[in-house]
Amino acid sequence: MYHVFFNRRPTRPRLPRALYEQLAALPLNTEVNVHTTNETHYNALFLGFEPRTNSVSLLVDRFYKDGGRSLAIDAAAITAIDLPVSMRPASSADSDDEEE
Repeated sequence: MYHVFFNRRPTRPRLPRALYEQLAALPLNTEVNVHTTNETHYNALFLGFEPRTNSVSLLVDRFYKDGGRSLAIDAAAITAIDLPVSMRPASSADSDDEEE
């Protein structure tokens, strides 16, 4: 006899461990560049990360005349996050200074 189990919770893509740790440790109100599969948000203000839903809250377009707008994106869509120079590891911060 076979037993069939149904999992009613929708599956969601798992985040890479490095991205999860980076989002969890990122202080609120940090200015970052967020690269997703379809677009890039430059100078976005990080408002928070909800690990249970993989939702990242950002404030984008805040330098325009009408002000910024809140944006919630799925963290699984993020391909890279550029941190401020002050938050980068010492080895990568030194290499950026040499390039300028």
